[in-house]
Amino acid sequence: MAVTEVKVRLDGVRLDAQRRCGGRFEPVASVELPEVAQVYRISPSWGEAVPCSAAEQERWEEAARAYLTSLSRALEELYRAHGGSAAGVKVDLVESSGFWHGLGAPRRWPGWKRRAVERSERAQRAFVAEAERAAEAYRPVREELDRRVAEQREVRRQAQLAREQEARRRRAVLEEVAAQRVWRYTVDGAEVRVGQVGAGPVGDSADEPQDPLTARELEDALFALAGEPGAVAAQFRWDDAARAAVEEECRAQGVTVAFGQWWREVTRHGWADGPSGPRPVLPGPRSTGSGFRGIGGTGGSGTGGFTGGHSYFGFGGY
Repeated sequence: MAVTEVKVRLDGVRLDAQRRCGGRFEPVASVELPEVAQVYRISPSWGEAVPCSAAEQERWEEAARAYLTSLSRALEELYRAHGGSAAGVKVDLVESSGFWHGLGAPRRWPGWKRRAVERSERAQRAFVAEAERAAEAYRPVREELDRRVAEQREVRRQAQLAREQEARRRRAVLEEVAAQRVWRYTVDGAEVRVGQVGAGPVGDSADEPQDPLTARELEDALFALAGEPGAVAAQFRWDDAARAAVEEECRAQGVTVAFGQWWREVTRHGWADGPSGPRPVLPGPRSTGSGFRGIGGTGGSGTGGFTGGHSYFGFGGY
């Protein structure tokens, strides 16, 4: 049996029983007319998605049509029982269409009020009985769809909880890797080389700092470096081995993420894609000068810390 998915919505179909009878209707305290019929409709565009077979869909639609058709005939009979003509009313709740001619109050002959109340009460009770019979016939389908909708809501709720749990777990892994003190950088003229301690050209430098940096400490250092007065556009070179090490460590904990995506998620400032790694995006224009100065040093070189990868000011893509 092929299973597909349809969208269902619970409609409240207004009956307007009293209004259809106009001036001939006499309220009766002991009779409560239903105002709305609750029926599930199948819609191609909106509603609650539920799985079903073609046979189930056909059965649901037929049950809804039968329910609304029975109520339509009961409303027409209610109208006629209040003195309306058969040609003066047409009700089609299935298509939400129809018409009725207005009914005025009965002539005030002697005893008219008593007769009007008795006639209206009989008609109302007959209508209520028919509406209850039709609702009872539709009840199994209504309850079946109530269950289907509730089940699917629970499925979606559990799926959302799973997504949220996975997002939290993923975030925890990214943050754990970002908190590791493994990053450093060196400055040589206009070039900033970034890598991990003990790995690659940066790690082999004789100027390797005593205190490696976390990812966020590295980010702050690079932004401070790029934003120094008189600094010119710098070429950021991120070590390939360092970038690969981040991806591998995340993957070992069940999270597959590219280095650039990891960096964007664990840092706080603006970063653009450079040819070989992230580059800082400074807020607003910055002044330029004749030289590039490193952090905590003089002349053409300095040292600091950061994550592996490469980037250039003014270029996109990495």
